[in-house]
Amino acid sequence: MNISIIFSIASLILWAFTFLYVRSLIIKRTSKERILAEFRDEVDRLIADIDAATDRDIALLEDRIKTLKALLEDTDKRILAYKKEINRRAMEEEAYAELGRRQARPVIKSELPQDVPLFKQEKVQPKAEPLPETKEADKPIAKPRFVRSEAELKPKAPSFSEQVLELYEAGFSPELIASKLKVTVAEVDLAINVSGKNRNNYGA
Repeated sequence: MNISIIFSIASLILWAFTFLYVRSLIIKRTSKERILAEFRDEVDRLIADIDAATDRDIALLEDRIKTLKALLEDTDKRILAYKKEINRRAMEEEAYAELGRRQARPVIKSELPQDVPLFKQEKVQPKAEPLPETKEADKPIAKPRFVRSEAELKPKAPSFSEQVLELYEAGFSPELIASKLKVTVAEVDLAINVSGKNRNNYGA
């Protein structure tokens, strides 16, 4: 009888401790401070995730900006090279046109023989008394004052040195002149140097 009573009392005490422990655990889990702490932890984790994603996005955006800048620089370089090529071609075309205009106006030199005068001077004769009128057949035929030469005037072709000098003054390089005239660069340089010395001698 005593043992059963003791066992019953011990069981009641155990149940009481279990109830109190469960109740305190429930109160602790559902308390205001616990809920706020869990909320703060969740917000902190969310902010950390947002910061990490933002850093990744910023790094990716910076990489894309660098790539875009490099692409723009490459495009600017290509545009500049294209403009230089257009200007070079325009200068070459202008030089060719100027050379064509110069060759279209050659200096025409007379190739008439030296012993054929262009003008015949009339001898000055003293005035004499008028002669009696004669018939038309007896009148002397007047000689023309100008004599037309039968020799054909041909323009003199420019020499090799003149061609080289014209191309050089038009802005062509010695290599391009040599390629155009089908000669060596040394010959072109020699012609340019000789022409320059001759001009200096004439100027002196």
